[in-house]
Amino acid sequence: MKNLKYLYLLLILIFTNCENNPTIYTDCQGITNGLSIEDNCGICDNDPTNDCTLDCNNTWGGTSEYDECGICGGSGKLNCDNECVNPNENGNYIDNSMDCFGDCNGDAIIDECNICNGPGAVYLCGCNGLENGKCDCFGNELDCNNECGGTALLDCNNECGGTSIIDECGECGGTGAEENFNCDGICIAQGNNLDNDGYDECGVCGGDNSTCSNEFNGCLLPINYIYSLNGTVYYNVDFNISGFQWTIEGANSSGASGGDAASAGFFVQTGNNTVIGFSFTGGTVSSGCGILTNLILDSEPTQFIEIEFEDDTNNPFFQPTVNYYQE
Repeated sequence: MKNLKYLYLLLILIFTNCENNPTIYTDCQGITNGLSIEDNCGICDNDPTNDCTLDCNNTWGGTSEYDECGICGGSGKLNCDNECVNPNENGNYIDNSMDCFGDCNGDAIIDECNICNGPGAVYLCGCNGLENGKCDCFGNELDCNNECGGTALLDCNNECGGTSIIDECGECGGTGAEENFNCDGICIAQGNNLDNDGYDECGVCGGDNSTCSNEFNGCLLPINYIYSLNGTVYYNVDFNISGFQWTIEGANSSGASGGDAASAGFFVQTGNNTVIGFSFTGGTVSSGCGILTNLILDSEPTQFIEIEFEDDTNNPFFQPTVNYYQE
């Protein structure tokens, strides 16, 4: 078809000229009066020798061919008796007068791995070889000690065979949260004998009030005195306490909790050896005696100085005087 187009163009060029026939056209490559023609496969050039052709399935540019048995696209071959033989599912020809390649009187044979003229079962773990990522024919893998089929694993410290695990607080090799505390060190204990922060009156998180010092009774103090023993601060006052502050001498404090101050909703804080307690909601510790709070100390203090207490009258001309008791 394309050759006829070229012949037609050639005849036009012979019997016409630009003066007598001023016709101008553009070929498939966009060249004015060019000679390129698009073939049936959509290829545009001026080379008729590479034009696509129809295959046996009547497809332009197709690759299907007739096999020896005359079947388009088939893979059959003729044996020595001119009989058609097709390959099996492994691609091998099975016939008494041809070998597995389909050659008449050929000598190729099928090996143990069903491969025509193959090397036989010479592969590790049989015809399929060693499975990718496995170290033996049983499907085992190397452990972290490079032992095939071993059970050693890397722990969270990246130690092979180690026993460290990540605890409930996300720490590798940790022991988890302390009893009655969460991972942030906050007391989460609950109970009828505990304040809102989870401490008993002895300042123990989740305690049962059994660990308070029984060596001293705050009610035996003189009126308007406080006293510290083993971190427990005792008091005996004749006014309602709305706030307090003092400085510790001879010891360092890292916190305070529990006692009647905590029961009254006081916020008690220690810093620079100064203890400050007050209520954001206007709560008070009733006049009387008992345990005011429990301090976390590194040693027994010598005394409290610069003691300041406030009552609930908000009277600027009256400030209770509270002293530190010394035996």
